[in-house]
Amino acid sequence: MSTTERMHQVHMLVRDLAIQLQRSPNIYDLAKIGVTKNDIYKIFGGMPALLQACGLEENRKSAKITKDIFKVDIEAHLEEHQDRTIQKRKPYPKIACLGDLHEPFSHANLKQDFKLFVEKFQPEYVIQLGDAMDQYSAGRFPRSHNIFTPKQEEELARKNLEEFWAEIKKVSPKAKHIQLLGNHDVRPLKQTLSALPIMEHWIEKYFTELYTFDGVQTVIDPREEYIIQDIAFHHGYRSKLGDHRDYIQMNFVGGHTHRGGVVFKNIKNQVLWELNCGLAGDPTSKGLSYTNQRMNDWTLGFGAIDELGPRFIPY
Repeated sequence: MSTTERMHQVHMLVRDLAIQLQRSPNIYDLAKIGVTKNDIYKIFGGMPALLQACGLEENRKSAKITKDIFKVDIEAHLEEHQDRTIQKRKPYPKIACLGDLHEPFSHANLKQDFKLFVEKFQPEYVIQLGDAMDQYSAGRFPRSHNIFTPKQEEELARKNLEEFWAEIKKVSPKAKHIQLLGNHDVRPLKQTLSALPIMEHWIEKYFTELYTFDGVQTVIDPREEYIIQDIAFHHGYRSKLGDHRDYIQMNFVGGHTHRGGVVFKNIKNQVLWELNCGLAGDPTSKGLSYTNQRMNDWTLGFGAIDELGPRFIPY
């Protein structure tokens, strides 16, 4: 094909394309219909010349952005500006929360401080967040058998918890008292079901009695959250502070990691938070000696919630 014939062919292609697009085509449009850079620059001498030969106007370039776009009337802007609307929450009731006790390896002085706090705070709810018992004898990790028998451990743990709840009820008689269960609490149940599943109905009956206390509501299913307003209370199952909140899209209070703290996050125009109530067990005890080294980042303390929101109170 001669240069003249090719020029005529390109001329017709470009005009037809412009009719389809309802505008002057650009170099990328032309490439889609087989018009090459050689056609544009060698035959016509460039895009402007090609478009002119086809009776088309060249696409105007966008105006250059300058700093002028940032020049605004600040006073007018402030007068017209409206604050972003954040969903307001209802005031929370007073709630005192105690994390992992790991009886009979609890921290006696911390429990005493928590009792004194409850007496002064007078909460509407007192919640123990699970791992009330350590169930050391039922653990799968390497452990000593020279501390006490499983029966002795259970009896001492039960005795300590009975005394704990009796003292808490005495100093906060009007509060609602809640006992949750954690992964350590259900160790014997899981091991029994694993070894002898036909005994499930027997072990569940005894297991329920073990964690039932006078005047205390126990949530037996460790998978179940206890809900107050827009707050979910659960022992916990994730390791990073804030992960439970992000997962369930609710405010969350838990323990499990033994690391106390509070984190906040704006999610869908509402500020959600997660409170970890730390550890109420003795980190130097034999039962809590399963860490890789003696040093750890566990935090002794407990949690509280009131009209001002959540907070962790370190020991």
